[in-house]
Amino acid sequence: MNALIKILSYGGGLDSYGALLDAIDRGELPDYVVFCDVSNGSLTADPTDPGEWPGTYRHIREVVAPLCAKHGIRFEYIDTDRYPIRRAGNWRSLFAYYRAKGQIPVCSKRFRNCTAMAKVERFERWLDDTFPGQTVEVWIGFEAGEEDRADSDPNAGKTRKPRADRAIRINRFPLIERGLCRCRIEKMVRAKGLAVPRKSACTFCPFGKRCDWRSLRDQLPETWGKVVALEADKPLTSNGVKMGLKGQGRLRVDGSRAPTKLLPEWTAMVDQEAKSAPCGHCGAAVKATKSTGVDYLAPARKAAPRASQGVQLALAL
Repeated sequence: MNALIKILSYGGGLDSYGALLDAIDRGELPDYVVFCDVSNGSLTADPTDPGEWPGTYRHIREVVAPLCAKHGIRFEYIDTDRYPIRRAGNWRSLFAYYRAKGQIPVCSKRFRNCTAMAKVERFERWLDDTFPGQTVEVWIGFEAGEEDRADSDPNAGKTRKPRADRAIRINRFPLIERGLCRCRIEKMVRAKGLAVPRKSACTFCPFGKRCDWRSLRDQLPETWGKVVALEADKPLTSNGVKMGLKGQGRLRVDGSRAPTKLLPEWTAMVDQEAKSAPCGHCGAAVKATKSTGVDYLAPARKAAPRASQGVQLALAL
C-alpha cells in the first residue's frame, strides 16, 4: 500500500513557514511544499504586474526553497504560464485579470473570490494533474485559535465527488493540532535565530490595514501608482456608486451615500489610537503582528540582517 502523499500548501508568510519548521522539528516531513504565485515569474524575475510583496518572494526563493532541498522536500512553484488565472481567460496574473475586467477585488470574511481563482482553483488543478485518483493530505496553515475558520472557510478546499481524473483531497491543520498561534510561531522562529517573514498578501489586498497601504505608497511607489489607477478606473456600479478597495461611502440616514474615499485620501486620514490586544490563545500581552511590507519584520533583522544569512541559518537546522 502506498504511503499517503502529504502536501503543505504554502502561502508564503509566517504561518506556513512555521508549519514547515515545525514539521522538520517533529520529523514528519511533507512530500511537497507548493506555492501558487498570483503574478508572473516573480520567483525568477521582476514581475510586470503587482503580486505578493517582494519580501515574500525573496524569503521563498532564498530561504524556503533551499530549506526544502536540504531536507529532500520537493518545492513546487505554480506559475501563471502553466496554470494561468481562470483557465478560460489565460490571465498572466490576478492583477491583469482585474485590470482587463475593469474590476477590483471585493472581499469579505466569508467571500474572497481572489483567493478562490488565484490560489484554490489553480492548486486543485495541479493536484488533479499530478495525483489523479490518488488520496492526498493537504496541510493548511491556519493558526491555533482559527478552528472555526478551518471548519467553515470555503477557500480551504471543498469536498468533491471522487472521480478518476481528480485527486482525493483530505485537509489537515497541523498548526491547530500543535496549538501554535501566530505568537508562538513567531517566538519559535526567533528562537532559531531566523528571519521572521511578514504576513503574505497581495500588494493590492482589500484587507490591508492603513499601515499596509502606507507601506505600499512609501516603499513601492510604482506599484502604488498601478493600484491607485486600477481603483480609480473602476466604473460605477449599476446603481451609480463608486466603489474603492476599502469599500464605498457609508449610507446616510436620508438614503444617500457619502463619497467613497479612494486610497490616496483614505491613507492620508489620521489613525485612531490603536489598542494593543492580548492573544486569545496563548495569552501573550500583545498579539504577533500581521502587518505587510517589503522586507522581513524589523526586529528579526538584528539576528539576520541579510537574506543570505537567513539561508545559512535555515540550512543549519
